[in-house]
Amino acid sequence: MSREKILIVEDDLFTARLISKMLTNRDFAITDIITKSSEVINSIEKNTPDIILMDITLEGELDGIEIAQKIAEKYSIPIIYLTADSSDETIKRAKITGPFGYLIKPINEKILIATIEITLQKQYLHNKEILETLKKANDELEEKVKQRTAELVKKNIRLQKEIKQRKLAEEELKKSERLATIGKMAAILAHEIRNPLNSIKINTDVLSCINDLNETNKKRIQIIQTEINRLENLVKEVLQFSKNITLYKNEFNLTNFVDQVIHQIQPDCLVKGIMIMNNTDNVIINADMEKLKQVFLNMFYNSIDAMTENGVIEVYTDVLKSKIKIFIKDNGYGVEYPDRIFEPFFTTKEKGTGIGLALSQNIIEHHNGKLELVSTRPGETIFCITLPLNKKIKNEKNSNN
Repeated sequence: MSREKILIVEDDLFTARLISKMLTNRDFAITDIITKSSEVINSIEKNTPDIILMDITLEGELDGIEIAQKIAEKYSIPIIYLTADSSDETIKRAKITGPFGYLIKPINEKILIATIEITLQKQYLHNKEILETLKKANDELEEKVKQRTAELVKKNIRLQKEIKQRKLAEEELKKSERLATIGKMAAILAHEIRNPLNSIKINTDVLSCINDLNETNKKRIQIIQTEINRLENLVKEVLQFSKNITLYKNEFNLTNFVDQVIHQIQPDCLVKGIMIMNNTDNVIINADMEKLKQVFLNMFYNSIDAMTENGVIEVYTDVLKSKIKIFIKDNGYGVEYPDRIFEPFFTTKEKGTGIGLALSQNIIEHHNGKLELVSTRPGETIFCITLPLNKKIKNEKNSNN
């Protein structure tokens, strides 16, 4: 346990030593004995006492009261006056400095010790009160900082959301403008191609009816007719992509709808030994059935093209409160350029147009939904179609090959 340190400021060295002996016998530590007022501040700075016993009459320019005033300006150290002067004027001057005691010489040991102990207790309580006040102020400050930090975090989150929404809006606007430009150019180009293409088709059909054509020329005409049909389909897709989509919605059962689409492409699946599993929830959706069929056909044919023999396509759903997520999963070789698959006219297929997915996405977005690539890697590719949900019929699944 630390010993309380006491500084003795006394012009009478004999009295000072006597007081020092009284205090050391009571296990107090004496930091210094000072007789001149000019040495007091240096001693305080060097030793930092807990209490100062101050004689009023001192050697030097300042008396004990005056040096006590200087101490009070810089330090918070309790002072007990020791003096032979009990005049009213001196006591009045001493009161101004707020002393913790005023003892008249000759000093009584019991009174001195009692005054010191009371002073230490007062100082302890005073310091404790200051610490509690500081702790309370610190707690209040921490709470304010915490509240302010929480407010700033909320504002920052809100700002980030606003920035994200603004960026998404800007991206959607750029996308819409880009698609509109592409659509106009595609429509003009398609119209310009359609007329000469019809003329070529008519003349090719006439040539194919000539009886004395040899086999080589017949094959050449068949190749021309095949390419004409491919160009016609391309023109139809381009024109469809460039037009504003008009929806004719009606309610229908999703599971039954998927079954119908699977039945339509079943011959193409049998050629490659591909199995399609319909694990959709039995729900009613409100959509344009023909346009949605176009989306599913495109998605299925993309999966078929991406798979070798004995591949598997699975259609399953996740039913939420106000929407349904329809997943189309295949075990093909994956998407080569996932960041560009929805770009119009971008394709890696030898005979692809690059319009199918862009058109499908446009159709789904007109349904207030979303078409996105969830994940892709060799052996697994998953697309997700999100649509508004009308109602769920019953909690069961249907599986078809």
